[in-house]
Amino acid sequence: MFYLLVVMVDFIIVGLMGYCIFRTWDRTEKTIFKKVNEIVHTILTLAVGFYYPLFIYQFGNYHSGILFSTAIEEFTFFGNIIIVGIAVIMVLWALSAKVRTIRNPNLLKTKNNYELFCEDFLEHYGETNKVRRKYIHTIPFGVVGLIVIICYLLNPFLGSKWFDYARFTIAVVGISFAFTFLIGDLVRLLDFSFMPHIVAGWFNKAMTSDEIDTFTSTSVMVFGFGPFLFFSFPIFLIVLLITAVADAFASIFGLVAKNRHYFPKGADSKKTIEGYIGGVISTFLCTLFGVFFAWVVGQANWSLWITFIIAGIMALLFLGIDLTTSIIRLQDNYINPLITGAVLLVILPLFNIPII
Repeated sequence: MFYLLVVMVDFIIVGLMGYCIFRTWDRTEKTIFKKVNEIVHTILTLAVGFYYPLFIYQFGNYHSGILFSTAIEEFTFFGNIIIVGIAVIMVLWALSAKVRTIRNPNLLKTKNNYELFCEDFLEHYGETNKVRRKYIHTIPFGVVGLIVIICYLLNPFLGSKWFDYARFTIAVVGISFAFTFLIGDLVRLLDFSFMPHIVAGWFNKAMTSDEIDTFTSTSVMVFGFGPFLFFSFPIFLIVLLITAVADAFASIFGLVAKNRHYFPKGADSKKTIEGYIGGVISTFLCTLFGVFFAWVVGQANWSLWITFIIAGIMALLFLGIDLTTSIIRLQDNYINPLITGAVLLVILPLFNIPII
C-alpha cells in the first residue's frame, strides 16, 4: 500500500487544479476552449492516481526483484522515493522562494510579480520561442529511447524482465516530469510569490502566449500517451512519437516556411498548409521508425507492408486532427495521443497484430 503516497500527491495536485479552475472560471479572457482544456487536463491528471498502482502490478508481473524479494516491492519503493521525493523538493523550493520574498518584499515588485513576468514574456515572445518550445517537445522520446536502450543492454543481468523494468522506469520518469511542471503551474497561477526564479525561467522558455492564464500543455502531453504503456510497445512508441516529435516538426515546418499559407482562412487559423504537409510526412516517418525501433529491441514483428499501411493511416489521421484543432481550439497535445492510440487499438486487430 506504500504506492498510495504517489496517489495522495496526485489527488492533492488535482484538488489544487480544481481550485485554480474554479477561481479563474469567470475571467473574460478565458475562452470556453481553455476551460475545456483545463477540465480535460485535470481529468487526465486524476486518472494517474488510478492507473499508477496498476503499472506496479502489471509490470511487476511476478518477477523476482534485484534488491527486494519481488519486482513489485522494488517498483513500489523506488517509484515513491522518486516521484514523491521530487514533488517534496518542488514544494520546499517554492517555500524557500516565499521566505525570500518575505525577507525582501521588493521582489514582489520585480522578479516575483506575475504581471511584470507576463509583460516581459509577451514582449520577448516570438518565433524563436515557438521553435525552441517545439524542440523541447522531442525530449520525451529521447528519454524513453535512452531508458529502453539501457535496459535492453542490461538484458544479460535483468533477463526477461528487462522490458517491464524499462516500462516502469518510463512511467516513473514521466510522472515525475509532469508533476514538476504541474506544481510549477499551480505556483505560477495561484501565488507567484512562491515562484523560484529558476523555475520562472523554465516557464519563460517552455510556455506559449496562450498559456499565460492557464496550465501549460507539457504535463497533459505526458498524461495523454502514458496510459498506452499498458499495451504493446509499438503502440505506445507510435503514440509518443506522433504526439511529441511529429507534432513538433509540423509546427517547425510551418514556422520556418518563407511563404506561409494559412488554412482554413475563415477560422483565423494559426496553422499553415506547410505545417500540415510537414505533419503528414513526419507522422509517416515517425510510425515507420517507431515500429523499427520496437523491432530492434525485440518488441515488434510487423510485416513491412502492414507497417506502411499503418503509417499511411496515421499520417491521414494526424492531418484530420490538425485540421479539426485549427477550428476547434482544443489542445492537440492530448487529442493527438488519445485519438491516435484509440485508432491503433481498433485497427491493429484487423491486421492480426496483438495490442497487448
